Amino acid sequence: MLPLFYTPLESTVKQKFRTPFIDDSEKKLIVHCCYHKVGTAWFIRILRSIARYYGLNFQNSIQSDLRRDTDIFMEYMSRVDVAKLPDYIGSHMIRDPRDIIISGYFYHLWTKEEWAHIPRKNLKNLTYQQYLHSFNREEGLLAEMRGTSQETIEEMSRWNYNNPHFIEFKYEDLITNESAVFAKIFRHYGFNEEAIQNCLGIADKFSFKNQSRRKKGIVNQKSHLRSGRTGEWREIFGDRHKQEFKQIFGDVLIKLGYETNNDW
Repeated sequence: MLPLFYTPLESTVKQKFRTPFIDDSEKKLIVHCCYHKVGTAWFIRILRSIARYYGLNFQNSIQSDLRRDTDIFMEYMSRVDVAKLPDYIGSHMIRDPRDIIISGYFYHLWTKEEWAHIPRKNLKNLTYQQYLHSFNREEGLLAEMRGTSQETIEEMSRWNYNNPHFIEFKYEDLITNESAVFAKIFRHYGFNEEAIQNCLGIADKFSFKNQSRRKKGIVNQKSHLRSGRTGEWREIFGDRHKQEFKQIFGDVLIKLGYETNNDW
């Protein structure tokens, strides 16, 4: 079992003889795809730590910048052309689009990310953050729904969910049972049983509880890990938000498996 804390300065010699794979001769590029406000920071920490422990190369970037020596590749908006990838195995995570809007709205009110502070002509020279702050919460959620979250949700809708190289899973399932879902992911990557247990230890180190020091549901508005809850839209969306969502996104919730009809 991997110790909870380990030094990243372990000798490269030791790492060289440590492998997570069942068969190194069948090793493939590991690709993880997700979206803004769908566990990106969470997976960066986990995958980077796994790579460090096993002496692998982790890269978080767009596909055009993918290096030949990369072992674990993360594309945070899932914009990958699989036909141009080397032999790969992957994971792809989605989240309830309604919660993406809520998470995105509250995050974009305070984020220091550079893009949110660039004046935009289409927003009357306001930055995206200033634009959201110009509304009350009801209107701000609608603005977010038509803003960056719309781009994210449309990207999720366009994804090919029938690619057998990718294991598909939902943020909600992962939050509910982290160890079971992570074990499936690591097994899909071709990790051996010892490595799966080691990687579960790494994943637990970066769980919501251990990173935030809060129970799920306790809100910290200015944290990347805001609440750790799922289904917040039920408390925050009003009738106007529901109506606008259905008008913009149509049957996306049915396609993604979050609803069976549009009567929600």
